[in-house]
Formats: sequence, C-alpha cells, structure tokens
Amino acid sequence: MKITWYGTATIGIDDGKTKLIFDPFVRMNKHMETTPVEGFVGFDAVFVTHGHFDHIYSIPALAEADKTVPIYCTETPKKTLTGRGVPEKRIKTIQPDDVVQIGEYTIRVHRFRHIVFDPIYILTVVPKCIVMLPRLFRQAYMNRKMPEGGEIVAYEIEAQGKKIFLTGSFREHPAELYPEDIDLLILANGGSIFVPEKTKGFIDRYHPKRIFVDHFDDAFPPVTRAVSVKRLKRMIKKNHPEIEFIIPEICKSIEL
Repeated sequence: MKITWYGTATIGIDDGKTKLIFDPFVRMNKHMETTPVEGFVGFDAVFVTHGHFDHIYSIPALAEADKTVPIYCTETPKKTLTGRGVPEKRIKTIQPDDVVQIGEYTIRVHRFRHIVFDPIYILTVVPKCIVMLPRLFRQAYMNRKMPEGGEIVAYEIEAQGKKIFLTGSFREHPAELYPEDIDLLILANGGSIFVPEKTKGFIDRYHPKRIFVDHFDDAFPPVTRAVSVKRLKRMIKKNHPEIEFIIPEICKSIEL
C-alpha cells in the first residue's frame, strides 16, 4: 500500500486496486512545488476531514475535472461545496461512527477537534500579514465562507491487514475512543509550535508503529508558516525510540 503526501493535508492512499484522496488542496504559495487539480483526477473517492478552505477549496475544480468521483464529508462542508457548484448527488454525507466500504478499504469515521492556534504561532505570522494585507483579507473572507462548524473528523482506514489513522488537524475529542494497533498515524502538524505537547498523550496511549507528519508547510501565506517538526521528532525519539518517524517529501510515496 502506497501513501503519498501532496502538500498541506492532502494524502493519497493506493492499495494497488483502489485509490483514495483526503483533503485535496492546491497550495497557494508560488515558491513551493505543488500538485495541480489535474493531479488529483483518477482517485476512486475523496474524503474530507473538515470544511476549512485549505481542505476543500480545490474540490469544486476537482469535481469538474473528474465528473464521477464521489465526495465524502459531513454536513457543513457539504453545504459549502454545493454552494460552490458541486452537485449534491456527488456528495455522500457522513457522520462520526459511520463505516464506509470502498473496494477493500474499511473506513471508520471518528470525532475529532481542531487544534487551538497558540499566541506564539500567531505572532510569528503577523509581519507577513502586514506586508501581504490584500491576500490576508482574501484568506479571511475564504475562511469565513468555508467554516468547519465544529465538525472535525478523523479516519480509521483498514486495508491489506494494515490500519491507518488519519487526522486533518490534531486535537482529541474527550468522548471518543480511538483505534488500537495503529500501523501508521498520519499526524497534522500545523497551526501550533506546541504540537509535541498536544500529541504526546495520544502517542503514549495508542502507540502507533509509524508516524507520518503533514500539514507543516507554508501552504498559503501570509496566514501560514512552515512549522518545524524537529521538536516532535526529538520527543518521539526520546520517549518511543521504537516508533518510526517519517517526514515525507512532496509527491514521493512510501510503502506501508
């Protein structure tokens, strides 16, 4: 099974028969390598973790380029997408505790929450926001038009005897139990410099065999900045040296 990072929180999973893509988004940074919408065509299903623009903005263009791919999401992003021209019949509404079967994949939907942006992270992007004020206003408008509505989900994906747990942002839901025996945790590492502290409890309890980080790139300045994964890597090496830590390269697959 191949896992590919396409930038931001966009992840492709390919078991050799069926291909899934999660949170497809074309990065809005001309200085970074990105994947055009056409690169997301040919997947068998699209899954959305939540409705923020850096997770769904590119989906209407993808739905136009690939007129058959179904889109799985909760009610709030569904409303946003239909408002932006995606036919309602293309969207499969999901909610926590649902189980979706696609090919040989079993996909379970879990309640999750969005990370809380910390003040230090916010202060570090203020200078860019001042310099790039018109772009900041545009992104603020898009963020208002594309809310998450408190609907954050994570996906437990099983195929070929492997279990993947994929997050689009990282904060546990207090009422949720998450899967044991995780072969690969796909961990969103954006929005805070305190990701090691915020994820330590989860990693200690569920002890994934491998951790694959994403969402650490400067995908849409001025609001974003590249978030270092070095502290997270050191924390895992110190507390769980047996866990493999993977920092992916853009559009280069790993084998699970």
